Amino acid sequence: MAYSRLFTPRNLALVSIFSLGGGYLALKSRALAIKQRESGDYSVTVDRSGGGI
Repeated sequence: MAYSRLFTPRNLALVSIFSLGGGYLALKSRALAIKQRESGDYSVTVDRSGGGI
């Protein structure tokens, strides 16, 4: 088996830690983006708007 060296307990632990950490960071960044979007009001006053073309 050539793959037996790849599936050592250490390698599996590292892969699982990185995948769980990546999922955690993705969820946290998504939650932060939603929170910022809900708290921020992006409306612009008429005099500061581009005025069209």
